[in-house]
Amino acid sequence: MQREACRYGTRQALETSRDLSVDTLRGFACLLLVALHVIGEAPDHGLRVADDHPLAVFAELFFHLRMPLFAMLSGFVYAARPVRPGGAGAFAQGKARRLIVPFVFAATAFAVIMTVTGGSWAVEPSRFWTVYVQPYAHFWFLQALVAIFCAIALVDLALPGRPQLAAFVFLMLTAAAFLSPLGRGVEWMSLDRAIYLAPFFGFGLLLARLDSRAVRRVGLAALALGLVLFAAHALAVLAEPDRDIARRTAMALGLGLAWSGTLLALRVTVGPLARIGAYSFSIYLYHLFAVLGLQLAYQLIGRPDPYAGLALGLAAGIAAPIVLHEIVLRMGGIAPMVMLGLKPAARRQAGVRRARRAI
Repeated sequence: MQREACRYGTRQALETSRDLSVDTLRGFACLLLVALHVIGEAPDHGLRVADDHPLAVFAELFFHLRMPLFAMLSGFVYAARPVRPGGAGAFAQGKARRLIVPFVFAATAFAVIMTVTGGSWAVEPSRFWTVYVQPYAHFWFLQALVAIFCAIALVDLALPGRPQLAAFVFLMLTAAAFLSPLGRGVEWMSLDRAIYLAPFFGFGLLLARLDSRAVRRVGLAALALGLVLFAAHALAVLAEPDRDIARRTAMALGLGLAWSGTLLALRVTVGPLARIGAYSFSIYLYHLFAVLGLQLAYQLIGRPDPYAGLALGLAAGIAAPIVLHEIVLRMGGIAPMVMLGLKPAARRQAGVRRARRAI
């Protein structure tokens, strides 16, 4: 696996032995997310297509997969480095470096650009502080993830030495909260959306802590359930493509768990997707800069055919953050930590050297 990681040519992939099947799912999730923002979440956004256009219908069909899959992958990866008794401080410090620091940098840069250019996410100067504590653009996911990490840390620390039970308890509690009135409409630190994402995180954690035979059985059951629920969801979308899709419903929970769980339990490796997935965090942070820049260019040169626009937008939204990632790594100093959440240069290079010796 380390040989394959080297072949991908990213320093980040050299830091640890990567699971390429997980990177494949990350890459798939990135494509779905970038496609949504290229197409647009409404007829007056993105490519300006009508609600019943095939591209808009495509975006709606995968509504219950995009963010649940990201959250489930986060839970699966957390299982490899969970909080340990006596290690809460180091865990919090690591998450602050990995999530909060780049969130503050990227959200600030994005808000400043939007405000200066009068973009869709412009912020009044007197309310600029809301960027950091309320849902803003796509950055709400990081706020929600911080809350989820705090919650799972409490559960894991309360049940030391019983990881499967902790994952199951977390999944059950968060699923109940998902369907309850708890936190609905509460925007402070994206609490509503943290409750929305938490069961998917918990299911990913549980799959990581089960043995392989149990995971396969869960995957097959999830596939069967997912087919039924997706058919019902697709019929609803096709019958009423302009309707708003609610996040916290039984259908959303079942479909998100079933389809994301199926992909995670029965995962495969696809080289091109894994290459994209190795940069998933950078793509998540910075793809919208490129997508909106391309849309600004369309105002000068004219908007392309929707399908050509989707291809161009996907290329820009995926490639630009990857190029930025590599440039920032070469800058060294504190730039990788501030912009990408990576370790300081000296420690990162030591990790690279260890990986190379192992190869």
